[in-house]
Amino acid sequence: MEQKSPNGENVPICKMYDDPEFNNLNDILHSMDEFIMTKRTLAIFKESKTIPYEIRKAKVIRKEKLFGLFKIQKSYDYYELFFPDLGAEKCYAWIDFDKSEIYAIDKSERKIKIKSHRQKLDLIQENKSNNTSKYTFEAKKIVFGKNFDFEIDFFKIPLYSWGEYVSERLKNKLQKSKITDIGFAHDKEQLGKMWQPHYPIIEFTE
Repeated sequence: MEQKSPNGENVPICKMYDDPEFNNLNDILHSMDEFIMTKRTLAIFKESKTIPYEIRKAKVIRKEKLFGLFKIQKSYDYYELFFPDLGAEKCYAWIDFDKSEIYAIDKSERKIKIKSHRQKLDLIQENKSNNTSKYTFEAKKIVFGKNFDFEIDFFKIPLYSWGEYVSERLKNKLQKSKITDIGFAHDKEQLGKMWQPHYPIIEFTE
């Protein structure tokens, strides 16, 4: 991913692999922290209820054969959709910490149950300021309380999970529109073993 600034505006430039197996112009192109997507995909997210996001125009560059002889670079208009972690702050209030299984683990491997988001933030700050106190964190299960917003279509809880969560409504819209290169996992067992520790079990209070 590169940045170009025509007329003072930063435009992400996404250069695709020069390999037919990996350079399809899908509706969603993934990068490290954001989504690069087509206009029709962006329209679906705009009409859905999500956590706050940022949008920028983007360019996708792909090498293509000209007359079957040599390759030239062609440019396509896309959009960058980015969900900043700060936009997920309200999502932490939905967590029922008493029912969840979230722990801090100290140097002696003693587990300390996290009872609030504030406690987690305090321990993170302690890690930064105190060389003698170092905690690692583990989230086995996240239980959302009765205050969970069931109207939300896309959210994340980055301090507790690597996951990005979508509603059945948004999932159905994307599938009905035949949006390409997007997949969904209903539970962590559908993920690779190396990813599973970073995706807690998700439950909801009845």
